[in-house]
Amino acid sequence: MKDQLNLNRRQAMQRLIITGVGATFAVGSVGVSQAVAQSAAAHVDLATGMKSAALVYLASLDPAKAGRTTFPFDGAERTNWHWTVTSTFPRSGVMLSELDTSQYRAAMDLLAASLSPRGFDKVQDIMRLQAILPPGAADPLAYHVSVFGDPNASHWGWRLEGHHLSHHFSFVDGQVSMTPFFHGAWPTTTGTGFRAMPREEDAARELVLSLMPALREKVVFQESALRHVTQNDISVSALPVVGLRFSELGDVQRSLAAEIVATYLAALPTVIAVEKQARFDASASDNLSFAWAGSQAVNEPHYYRIQGENFLLEFDNSLNQGTHIHSVWRDFTGDFAADHLKT
Repeated sequence: MKDQLNLNRRQAMQRLIITGVGATFAVGSVGVSQAVAQSAAAHVDLATGMKSAALVYLASLDPAKAGRTTFPFDGAERTNWHWTVTSTFPRSGVMLSELDTSQYRAAMDLLAASLSPRGFDKVQDIMRLQAILPPGAADPLAYHVSVFGDPNASHWGWRLEGHHLSHHFSFVDGQVSMTPFFHGAWPTTTGTGFRAMPREEDAARELVLSLMPALREKVVFQESALRHVTQNDISVSALPVVGLRFSELGDVQRSLAAEIVATYLAALPTVIAVEKQARFDASASDNLSFAWAGSQAVNEPHYYRIQGENFLLEFDNSLNQGTHIHSVWRDFTGDFAADHLKT
């Protein structure tokens, strides 16, 4: 019964990813391992679609804009990234507000080709939140598009970045990399009750509150919240293991942790999401950990992280009295396609 319960929960997480990304192949019937085995062709399809959309976007620009939106693939700009407002950290590339209607549509088509439908909607939600921030704090169109290299070449990439949003896409000999990726939200809840990142926050709190007191004391590694530790480092390695190993969690807590991971991965195209989910599923319990810092109450500053052998997910809601989210997914060997560039 317990094995069947775990299987059902794992399949539910797989369905969350697949239904969230408009799957090009079905996972529920064949299993994650077989789905990953099919991923070579899916990578080609994904890369081809993104290449076509990038070429259309570039062709829509006049020479001046095209010159400002393109950079060498092997230059320093590709790994120069941040999540803060452009007035604090100026961006390179062409800003969405500079584009005419057809150019803007081409940029959004490129974004849609690069993410799942759920991911595209998430990005749009984060952008829309900029409109309700204090005047001058942000702008829904203050997001920069940058293309690295020639989409017709074997190595190229592109980026969309601005306040609370940083998505990186790298292509190396047919392989696609999509980390790091950063999502943030301020406010966490609008006056109408809208939330851009609800389960990313709530599922983690539910996990902590579901623990018995002795385990809850162990999972909270410090009483005060902190900002995400890795900040905008180009490459990161594993942080000290704090909190609880997954082997110490019960079924309910593991299910909630898996939901958090699946919620983030559902923003990515199917082939990328399934591969990362498979790596998460394959990790031994002692190689995965969950940790919390700060208050466990709603609308109070807090932080959590989920860490495995090859990835780190950091979330903090530590600013503006617990109404200001930052979150980032890092791959220890694969950010900015570092793993593919080494081969």
